[in-house]
Amino acid sequence: MDCSRTLTHFASYGSLGHFTQLATPIWIFDVDNHKMWWANPAGVLFWEAENLQELLLRDFSTDSDMVRARLRQIIRHGSGSERIQDTWTLYPNDAPKNVVLSFMPISVENGTNAVFIEVKQFANDYADADSLRILEAARASALMVSSFSAEGRLLTQNPAALTCFGPPRTGVHGNEMASRLKDPDVADQLLQTAQSGKSQDIEQLVWTLAGARVHRIQARRGRDPVTGVFVTVISEEDVTEQNAMRLRMQSLNEQLERKIEERTKRLQASEERYALATQSAAIWDWDLEKNHLFVSPSLIEALGHEPDVFREALAASSIAEFLHPDDVASYMAELERHLKEPEAPFRHEHRFRTGCGDYRWFHGQGKAIVGAEGRAVRSVGILTDISERKELEASLFAAQRLEAIGQLTGGLAHDFNNLLTVILGNAELLDMIDTRNHESVDAIKDAAQRGADLTRQLLAYSRKQTLRPQPVDLSELVTNMSKTLLRNLGEGIEVSTKITGGLWPIHADVTQVESALLNLAINARDAMPQGGALEICCQNRRIDESFALTGGSKALRPGEYVEILLRDTGEGMSAATLERAFEPFFTTKKTGQGSGLGLSMVFGFSRQSGGGTLLDSTPGKGTTVSVFLPRHVTATSTRATSPSAELILGKGENIHLLEDDSAVQSTLRGILESLNYRVSQSHSAALAMRMIAQEPSPDLILADMVLPGSESGLQLVTRLSDTHPHIKTVLMSGSAKDQSEQDALASRGLVFLQKPMNKALLSQVLHEALNRQS
Repeated sequence: MDCSRTLTHFASYGSLGHFTQLATPIWIFDVDNHKMWWANPAGVLFWEAENLQELLLRDFSTDSDMVRARLRQIIRHGSGSERIQDTWTLYPNDAPKNVVLSFMPISVENGTNAVFIEVKQFANDYADADSLRILEAARASALMVSSFSAEGRLLTQNPAALTCFGPPRTGVHGNEMASRLKDPDVADQLLQTAQSGKSQDIEQLVWTLAGARVHRIQARRGRDPVTGVFVTVISEEDVTEQNAMRLRMQSLNEQLERKIEERTKRLQASEERYALATQSAAIWDWDLEKNHLFVSPSLIEALGHEPDVFREALAASSIAEFLHPDDVASYMAELERHLKEPEAPFRHEHRFRTGCGDYRWFHGQGKAIVGAEGRAVRSVGILTDISERKELEASLFAAQRLEAIGQLTGGLAHDFNNLLTVILGNAELLDMIDTRNHESVDAIKDAAQRGADLTRQLLAYSRKQTLRPQPVDLSELVTNMSKTLLRNLGEGIEVSTKITGGLWPIHADVTQVESALLNLAINARDAMPQGGALEICCQNRRIDESFALTGGSKALRPGEYVEILLRDTGEGMSAATLERAFEPFFTTKKTGQGSGLGLSMVFGFSRQSGGGTLLDSTPGKGTTVSVFLPRHVTATSTRATSPSAELILGKGENIHLLEDDSAVQSTLRGILESLNYRVSQSHSAALAMRMIAQEPSPDLILADMVLPGSESGLQLVTRLSDTHPHIKTVLMSGSAKDQSEQDALASRGLVFLQKPMNKALLSQVLHEALNRQS
């Protein structure tokens, strides 16, 4: 109710005395409480009541919501001074009376909202029954009906239109129709169309009391029953929700059409388009009452089964017969839940057996259709082939797992190398002073050397070993090794080699190549306990497009490689074993028969060298391993030679040993002194700088690269090159450095020594460093 209006107020019946003498039926109706408040005698007679008191006690609670809404509209939109005239059908004692009523909003008693009602005319005097019924239907209709003059002025509107738009609002040039529409030009279009005798049906955005809405508007020409002139009759229906849903569907359809268009560009026939659209999805429809399961042909085709054979097997058993055994339990549990809780969708990932016996992953998503009793009667859904996604997930998981293992092994190798330095160094010192136990000392040195080899294998897997790549002639290397393999692999193993002409030299560490070939050959031998054949092939490979490698490793990049392929006729590997074959310490051999580091070493070495390894195996059909190593294109291939074991003694030079591990420091000091060097030592870069500053300064500093505190060994020798350029330096570390790091150190005139090192190698490196020109 508009609080700015001033309404007539009747506090009691006493102020209504002058209305009692009128012959016109008049009454006051309490709108807030929906009951009669007062009536004059003519009004009591109109309502066919015995007296006023009986009329005031009459029950009006059965009135419809439409009647209540119309009365509230009069209160809400009435001005308080102007009367509202409307035609009503009233039912005193259930007999209809069609009358033209005059309404005026007033207030009674304590400000209660009411209407002052006067009967102006009995409608039966001027309207037939059909007209009255049509008029009442227009009032009760949920459609909004309005009529407008040729200029767009609002002539009349039914209660639904009044509720939606409110009282008339003056638009542009008095065009009230234009004030309702977002686009005023549409109002002129509707008026012109109707005046020409045509009709129009459109959807437009309109301004209502509730805000912007979308209406379906139908405009046609009619006549004003009062003046007889042509008018425009507008009927409207609120289709905002339907329009939003349609727009959403149009958007989805457009997206779908774009996707279909992108796919169909590559196709030339409708059959190919259909096959592409359905190749990754399939449909099921399960009639639970008849226990009949239908699957679309696309699923049968995707699985590679014969349609008739598949349907016969499906009818004889169930879909579970085609599931992977590991997926049956979870699938049946989800299916049971799906049928017991039909309101929740079915979701499950499982593997279906294909016609060739392997399995493909599918994601099933469906819904249950519920019958009259609330139970599921049908289950329908779609199956999407997610095999590629599963393969990518497995590859990513394997890569992350191998990377984590690699980081762990790299960290362990650093500390292990320090321990081996102590063991190997003390064994050599012991060998100098106790010749009686020469065999025991040799055993210690051999064990330490095997430990060093084990560490190198761990570092090879983690791609952190020290490599010395050079051009290598694989043709000569494999030919020479095959002669050795023929003797060492044992009886019953036939070894054959096949090397293509014009084989490119490779760029790799020759020692690691030999170690990789030996490990692969031993694995092949162990897979053929009853004998068999091992074929070794070397061929040039030009890779034009990247392709995935085994073990979760990165794809092999395009380039020129030499492929070393070993193929055996052994027992082969299962899918589960193949997935873990490159993991360090994973082995299917009995305890004590293998460390599980052979394949992991090959895997890490090939990746660190810029290539990769591809592994393929089938149980009962043997294994094929391909190692790809990059081509060397600038130099003639050579064979590496083992370093000399000659011991070179010093000439009493002063060497400063910087090592934070006290055991390693003590061992190296003993070795250095046994090589005829004078030794000073420190455990941190700060202490080393203070000692070096004293006279005389050392001839050479042997420094560990990893030191406690903020300054590393590399930073220390860098600082020394500025303040003491005459001091030679050799860096050492238990952590391996790849060839690029070693080259970077060498370019700065620095020498790197990998722990553990034997006495002879240490003596040679120190001799070369001391005699090298600055």
